[in-house]
Amino acid sequence: MRLFSGKRILVFEDGFLLSEEAAARLTNAGAIVLGPVSTASQALNYLEGGAVDAVVMDVALEPDAVLPLIDQLERGAIPFIFALPENPRLDSQRFAGFVLSARHKDLSTIAEALFLRPAMEH
Repeated sequence: MRLFSGKRILVFEDGFLLSEEAAARLTNAGAIVLGPVSTASQALNYLEGGAVDAVVMDVALEPDAVLPLIDQLERGAIPFIFALPENPRLDSQRFAGFVLSARHKDLSTIAEALFLRPAMEH
């Protein structure tokens, strides 16, 4: 999980996406965890400060809350993903998205999606 080393990861959630264990795992992997924040204005304040390398957003956020943020992220070429909290009832066979948990596999998948994918072209 070297991909997290020195990266400032903003967590934008409307509930309990980032567990203490997952935050500790991210920190141990070298990430600087920002937030979590629960409003778009808080998230935009972080972006305006220029101190964000990537954003992990709760998939359950309201579209009105995330659309202005996504616009700003795309303009700044800041990678982002939507994630679910760890859920033991989640059918991993049917869910192809990201799960923010303390499991190494889940965090590695998120790191690769954020920092190994090619930059978006506009």
